[in-house]
Amino acid sequence: MKLRALIAAAFLVLFGASFETLAARISCESRDYERNYCPTGRPIASARLIEQQSRSACIQGRTWGYDRSGIWVTQGCSGEFDFLPSGGMRPVPGPGHQIACASSDFQQQFCPSSRRILRAWLIEQRSRSACVQGRSWGFQERGIWVSAGCSGLFAVEESGRRPVPPPVTRVVCESRGFQQAFCPVRPLIARAWLDQQRSQSPCIQGQTWGFQRNGIWVNGGCGGVFAVEAR
Repeated sequence: MKLRALIAAAFLVLFGASFETLAARISCESRDYERNYCPTGRPIASARLIEQQSRSACIQGRTWGYDRSGIWVTQGCSGEFDFLPSGGMRPVPGPGHQIACASSDFQQQFCPSSRRILRAWLIEQRSRSACVQGRSWGFQERGIWVSAGCSGLFAVEESGRRPVPPPVTRVVCESRGFQQAFCPVRPLIARAWLDQQRSQSPCIQGQTWGFQRNGIWVNGGCGGVFAVEAR
């Protein structure tokens, strides 16, 4: 049985098993804005937020995070988290190229890309300071920028080297008069990201926009085009 398990693990690594294939899922909720700790029962190699279930922002390093034994949440953050159990299997890199970028001494840093960037997302925060898109990190056509102590590993989709992505739907959602708006989406959402900001007010995930299983929410004047992958 032990040999069979080792062969199965090697097969997964060699043939590119996805994070979703290897990950386990846990729900964790900060009630009354108090800190809550949700043990996973096994050591964690890495974790990520899959679905924010609260109106309060879930921002990694600020209102949620993880250690070797579990997930913690605070300040009203509630959500579902995927975690990769430790044991030698690291998550396979996401689509596209990866760029590590660090803000030293809380100064802005620009990390160039060899090709024009179409989109980018944070896949691993490496700093204690929060990495919040649009505030402490972002991207331009030629690279990733970070500031305010953010340090992380970013996946970028580049022109001329575009992977075959899962089917993606685009949804326009706008906060008019700085009021919260909800834009329903069908089928249910597995993942979402800001594809194009159309407002002067910043669109910051977990703060002025986010998603639930059935749609995108925006507030604070955020308006944009959002890409969603179906479950």
